[in-house]
Amino acid sequence: MDEHDLANLRARMGDHHLGSRLRAQVNRILHVTGQGRGGLHYENVEFLMRVANLGLRASGLGKLGHRNAPDFQVRENRARMRDLPQSFDGLRILHLSDLHLDGCAGMGARIAQSLAGIDFDLAVLTGDYRFHTTGQYGDVARELGDLIPGLQMCAQRFGVYGILGNHGFVEMVPVLESAGVKTLLNESVALKGGAHALSLVGLDDAHFYGLHDFDKALCAMPNDTARILLVHSPEIISEASRYGFGLYLTGHTHGGQICLPNGLPPLVNAKCSRRYVAGAWSYNGMSGYTSRGVGSSGVFARFFCPPELVVHILQHA
Repeated sequence: MDEHDLANLRARMGDHHLGSRLRAQVNRILHVTGQGRGGLHYENVEFLMRVANLGLRASGLGKLGHRNAPDFQVRENRARMRDLPQSFDGLRILHLSDLHLDGCAGMGARIAQSLAGIDFDLAVLTGDYRFHTTGQYGDVARELGDLIPGLQMCAQRFGVYGILGNHGFVEMVPVLESAGVKTLLNESVALKGGAHALSLVGLDDAHFYGLHDFDKALCAMPNDTARILLVHSPEIISEASRYGFGLYLTGHTHGGQICLPNGLPPLVNAKCSRRYVAGAWSYNGMSGYTSRGVGSSGVFARFFCPPELVVHILQHA
C-alpha cells in the first residue's frame, strides 16, 4: 500500500480496527491459531496440505480431482426475505465465494465464461481471493482483471461488492477496489430502488481474525431498511438474526470440497451446525445461503462437491 491507500483505510476503518487487523496478520504469519470463531485452522499448516497433495497423487485420484475443481455449476436460489421492498422483489444477486483465483491459471476467465448469458443486477463476493492464506497476490490481480469487467457489465444496476475472508490481508483492498470490487470493511451501503432502499452490509472476517463489528457496520444505516449481510463464514448466524438481517450470504466451507460419495463432508472447517455449511437454510426468520465456493484451497481438487456460481432471486417472505 502507498500512503494514499493507507490514509484511505484509516479513514474508513479507524485506527483501532486497522491496527487490530495488521497485528493479527503478523500473528497469522507466525502462528496457525487465530482469534476468531474457528477451531483448528488446519489450512494454515503447510505440512498437512503437502501430505494431502501427496496422498491424492499416490492414490491416483489427483488428476480426477484436478478436473473436477473448475467444473462450475450455475445454480438459482429463491431467497425469501422479510421486509423486502416491493421495488426489489425479483432482484437477482450473483453470489461468488472463495474464488482462490491464483490456484489455477486462467480461473478468472473460466468463471467469466461460465457466467455468459446469466442475468443479474448485483454481484457480491464473500471473501478469499487467493489460494494460500499468506503470500503475494499479483496473480490474483491479473485474474480479477479477467473476471470483474464481465461482472460490471451485467451488474450495471448496483455494481460489484465484496468482503475479506481469512485468506485476505487488508493490503489487498486497494487491489480489489482498483479492479472494480467495492469492498465493505464493517461498512454498509444503501441500494436505491425507486422510493425505497435495501441495505447491503459487509463484515470483516469472523472465522480467523474475529474482527467483525455489527455496531460499526450498522451505525449509519436506518433501522427500518431491509438488510442483506455479507460475511465470510456461517459462524455468526445467531448474532446476525438479532440484528434484524433478512438474508445472510456466506461461504468459507467449500461445502467440504472433498466429500464422500453421498455428498457428506468429513471436514467443514467451520464452528457451526452442519445444517449451515452448504446451500440454503433459515434461522429465526432469517434466510441464508452458504456457497460451496468457486475455487479450491489447500489442494486444487474436488470430489462429490462441485464448485458453484449462485444467483439468488429475492422474494417477499
